[in-house]
Amino acid sequence: MAATAAIVLGTDRSPGLYYAVMRLAFALLATALLLTPVAGGGSSPPLPREAIVVPTGAAPCGAAFRAGSGSLWVGVYETGTLLHVADERVAARIRIGPTPCRVAVGPAAVWVTLDRPGEVVRVSLGSGRRKRIRVGTGAFDVLLASGSAWATSFEVGTIAKIDPVTARVTRVFRDGANPAGLASCGGHIWVGHGRAATWLTSIDPSTHRLRRLDVGTKSPGWPRCVFGQLWVTTPKAVLKIDARSGKVLARLRLGGTPAEAAAGPDGLVWITDKERSVVHRVDPAGRTVVDSFAAGPGAFALARAGDSMWVTSFAGADVRRYER
Repeated sequence: MAATAAIVLGTDRSPGLYYAVMRLAFALLATALLLTPVAGGGSSPPLPREAIVVPTGAAPCGAAFRAGSGSLWVGVYETGTLLHVADERVAARIRIGPTPCRVAVGPAAVWVTLDRPGEVVRVSLGSGRRKRIRVGTGAFDVLLASGSAWATSFEVGTIAKIDPVTARVTRVFRDGANPAGLASCGGHIWVGHGRAATWLTSIDPSTHRLRRLDVGTKSPGWPRCVFGQLWVTTPKAVLKIDARSGKVLARLRLGGTPAEAAAGPDGLVWITDKERSVVHRVDPAGRTVVDSFAAGPGAFALARAGDSMWVTSFAGADVRRYER
């Protein structure tokens, strides 16, 4: 349950809490603490419109959109399934194994993490054939970048580089405990860390050189590349970092439990808050919250799809599409 606690509560918390209790807690918070949308200034874009809700089964976790195909892939944590969503409905349910979460999709395959088994599964888009890669207990995130697949093990403390064709681990990196989220930005692979860590790890994909960037904030767990810069969520805040120099450009306190950042179709940065079940829209400078809107219980993962955005409801049982 260690990685489960990290996924549900944020990468700063101690493991060992029961997953079902935490989902109930977030469901209650969703009822009690939903924020009323607060419009920004006169020049801010209108609030996004909830266009469609697709039932998924309990605890939809990670999501990835396949550009050019119009299809969304979702790992559903409690049901052990990988969903293919197309034409605004579930087109396929693939039994993938216990506790699937983060998803990455490429031209040939979909990759999904299995938290408790400590695996990443490669599912061929052509044949549907599955290959299982052992990466260590608490498989946390998966990324396709620089010609390889990358995966973190939160509990073992490793980052695996995987051949995307053979699905074999070609190299294993270590840079301290509890590696968490992954991002490709500024020509480097960036790794977040949870619990007591205060640093990000940068990996040069060509030379394999590791560099540690201390950001002065505990548990910078979820790096994402947004508008060419690195945005990292921490237990109560979000950081904007220059992806080449490593300089922290902005720190914005959000409260709640920020989860994932992404470039919104409206030119703003979208950041999910799974504790308060909202999405915050932040100006690209990283200094002001433009507004916040309700986005389903336990709003967690974001997947951009052209002029719309999908948001998973981790404390619920659906994925929602928002349009400008």
